[in-house]
Amino acid sequence: MKSPHPSGVTLIYPYFMSRDPVQKLFPPLGIAYLASQLAAMKIQVMVMDCTFEDPDEVIDRIAESRPAIIGISIMVTMSRNAFEMVGKLRERLPDTLFVAGGPLPTVYPSLFLKKFDMVFCGEGDVTFPRFCQDYLVSGSSPGKLNMDYTSYPGLCHVRDGVMWAPPPVHNSQEILENLPLPDRSSFNHLQYQEAMERNTGQKQTSLIITRGCPYSCDFCSKPVWGNHFRKPSLEKVFREIEQIIDLGYTSLWIADDCFTLDQEYLTAFCREMIQREVPLSWTCLSRVDRLTPEFIDLMKRAGCMRVFLGLESGSDETLRLMNKRVTVKQGMRTVNLFSKAGIGTAGFFMVGYPGETRESIEKTFSLVLALPLDEAWFTVPLPLPGTPLFNRVADLATWDDWDVSNQVKFVYPSEFDERWLEQRIKETLEAFREQKSVASRRDGSGGG
Repeated sequence: MKSPHPSGVTLIYPYFMSRDPVQKLFPPLGIAYLASQLAAMKIQVMVMDCTFEDPDEVIDRIAESRPAIIGISIMVTMSRNAFEMVGKLRERLPDTLFVAGGPLPTVYPSLFLKKFDMVFCGEGDVTFPRFCQDYLVSGSSPGKLNMDYTSYPGLCHVRDGVMWAPPPVHNSQEILENLPLPDRSSFNHLQYQEAMERNTGQKQTSLIITRGCPYSCDFCSKPVWGNHFRKPSLEKVFREIEQIIDLGYTSLWIADDCFTLDQEYLTAFCREMIQREVPLSWTCLSRVDRLTPEFIDLMKRAGCMRVFLGLESGSDETLRLMNKRVTVKQGMRTVNLFSKAGIGTAGFFMVGYPGETRESIEKTFSLVLALPLDEAWFTVPLPLPGTPLFNRVADLATWDDWDVSNQVKFVYPSEFDERWLEQRIKETLEAFREQKSVASRRDGSGGG
């Protein structure tokens, strides 16, 4: 029998692997953090990770549960899925409040307020759970609001035809330290582990340790975490790692933008991994300008098996256009240091940047083939809302092409021919793979 009134909170991650298969799949930790906070408040919460689900079955299950509040965490490329889900669910749940959060809702709340009742901008921790608690107690409904919404930082809404848009929330380090660990209990860990093991050979899952990035790369959007770098105590980090081990994972993807930024913190983390004899390998992102051979050796001994580096270009002039604040020489040095230490490297490269030339693009292709990389990934610029690049070349009022992040396709007028770029990327990757194959055969014969 259906409950006479909507109750509880449902949190949705609107990614469907059946629609957009990718190589590396990770559980959505954003809603896992919110779920643990809601549960601590004794609020009934359902987590709907759509990754392995059928779209129609998801709609049916959510509608049957009749939640009072639905919160959807939206990455840029999931916007269409989110709007489609809200449209279908509103028809069946007229008394449910629909809330959006995530990077794109944070920088473009007016777009989402056309379909959602409200948007939480920035970090939803603390404020969103408190709002849910007050909303459920107050007896409010979408058409009858018995609350002062201005008392919730980051809550964007429309009242009397006027949009209230407070600044995004970026919580202090003290607040983050006191949050409960993310609740991973609702995720299908067996399917995640099988998918990751097929693609990487490891049962790998994600871990977010630090938040915020103090750098200002021209193309980088960081509306949720912001500029201020924050880090939790290592005691809390290793409690979460223990939970991950108990779930059967064998490797960590440390998803922080700036995990290697604080060298004292990185050193302490590595020493703890060694001292505790943690049975997990790990992979992380890093800049190319802050690491020494001593740090890299410590990372190796602590279980680091691969580092992803934003090398971006083989041209110093293009790096200046991107405001990367690094040089090609620094990138080459760091890749070689990791390679010498026995840590794998993956390089991210961006070609066709506004203001660069064919000559600078060819320098990037040449650099890829000159470095001892294990992986190379190419993109063309995708101007994300909230970035300086977007402000120069795109228009929020007219652009809604959110689904092209893995394609050689420009979403703004570009002087570069997409077909030429796609062909040169294909040729470079084929040459890169051939180099790796030759090196592998040579190493194999030499060790036989």
